[in-house]
Amino acid sequence: MFPTDIADWLKKDRTAEYAEYLVASLAETEATLTSLGISKNSELGHLYLHYGPSEVGGWYSLVEADEIAECTEYAEEELDVPPGFLALSSDEGEGVILYEKATGAVFDVEFGQFEALGTGELKPVAPSVVEFLRWCKANDSDA
Repeated sequence: MFPTDIADWLKKDRTAEYAEYLVASLAETEATLTSLGISKNSELGHLYLHYGPSEVGGWYSLVEADEIAECTEYAEEELDVPPGFLALSSDEGEGVILYEKATGAVFDVEFGQFEALGTGELKPVAPSVVEFLRWCKANDSDA
């Protein structure tokens, strides 16, 4: 599903242990994604099921599938993120990575930008997960 350059980039530093973890947790990850309203055939589903979030390089870390619900709840309650978004990262950096379920767009929302997100003024960093991965790859010093 992913273009070759993105697939190769995601696999370049994968350890055997992480590959085994992905296989062993496949059913659980699929169930978790389904409970979040994410199809296994979507780009986000493909990322989590076939590569895992730890393969995404950059200056922040995406959370594992079983942490998305908790991060999303925190983002909604504490950061005033509107419904319809999934938090793909914690807020340990200077913001949070959000996936808009209705459109598939991905936002990098820094502290101080949550109001603009809520009003629709904040634009996504990418219109899709594949384009988000291209954005991450371009910002990955190890790419």
